[in-house]
Amino acid sequence: MPPEEALPRDPRLDPFRDAVWELRRSGSLEAYLVTNVTYFRSWPFGRKPRECMWSKVCWLDGRQDMPEDDYGPEWYFVADLEEGKYEDTHGLFDAKPVEGSVRDQLWEKYGPP
Repeated sequence: MPPEEALPRDPRLDPFRDAVWELRRSGSLEAYLVTNVTYFRSWPFGRKPRECMWSKVCWLDGRQDMPEDDYGPEWYFVADLEEGKYEDTHGLFDAKPVEGSVRDQLWEKYGPP
């Protein structure tokens, strides 16, 4: 695969690159969601690399859910996060991006190795 800087990038996915989101329900912080954008190749899309958003829920008690992938062109998780919400088997959450040094600390703790 070509170097990442040579691959096409969808600007819509920029807010999800190396990002951390607060997941709240009824105003209470319950978990963090870490997201990243990677590339994949898969049939029937052919040999051209395509972007995929990877996400993982990290609970305040230390549990971590299995990572999920979101593929375009539908971008279901992306569309929900753009609207400030996240829904999975645990229910519906309000989602807000974490920024600054707090994001950096959470990314260090929960982000991919």
